Amino acid sequence: MSGVSLSLGDVTFTNMEIPEKINFGGKQRVSVQPLIGGGRVISVLGIDDGEISFSGIFSGLDAASRAQVLDVARALGATLPLVWDSFFYSVVISEFTAEYRKPTLIPFTIHCEVVSDPVAALGALASPLASLIGNDLTAAGALSDQAGVSISGLSAASLTGFPAAQAAIAAGLGSGGAALNAGTVAVNGAGDAGAGVAGVGQLVTVTGQLAALGGMSGYVGRAAMNTAEALI
Repeated sequence: MSGVSLSLGDVTFTNMEIPEKINFGGKQRVSVQPLIGGGRVISVLGIDDGEISFSGIFSGLDAASRAQVLDVARALGATLPLVWDSFFYSVVISEFTAEYRKPTLIPFTIHCEVVSDPVAALGALASPLASLIGNDLTAAGALSDQAGVSISGLSAASLTGFPAAQAAIAAGLGSGGAALNAGTVAVNGAGDAGAGVAGVGQLVTVTGQLAALGGMSGYVGRAAMNTAEALI
């Protein structure tokens, strides 16, 4: 996976941090009713996403701080965007373990539970292209207030506005990441309980915004690609 871009929340993985593999998938929940004389009736009950997990090694001067950012997100139970290649999920870190060997070398393992898989939603994939674009823009619009980014004016009829919206989302992810790091520093350096609570409050707000931005990024990105295809 050396050529794949991978990010979780504000943490973008590089070099030895990129895992050799990422486990994903899950089950389809079914109810099986045997029939008299043979045969059976199978009722489909819905998807049951499995755990997503991967391992790597944080390296470099910021190895410890980057590991701490993910550990804080785990402790808060924050919903974060997990993105690699063409995959996008909203996840909660269910387990994060790291081995501090030296300041610049920290192996880690991450286990994530899927909150939602918007890009692979089966109902959306079965929709006509124009309907799919409209559904994606509606979903992105529902996140716009929390994310602080407006997508008004975007439509399946034109690519106008998509680049600006995607740039605004990327900028929001960048500034939100800086705020997340600042909040982590505030919590770690809190001199009293009040300061610690305030720092945790900041982290909760920022992680919520980052999750919304990550969701918007997936929806708007797919809408842009499908709009380009529809206009060909």
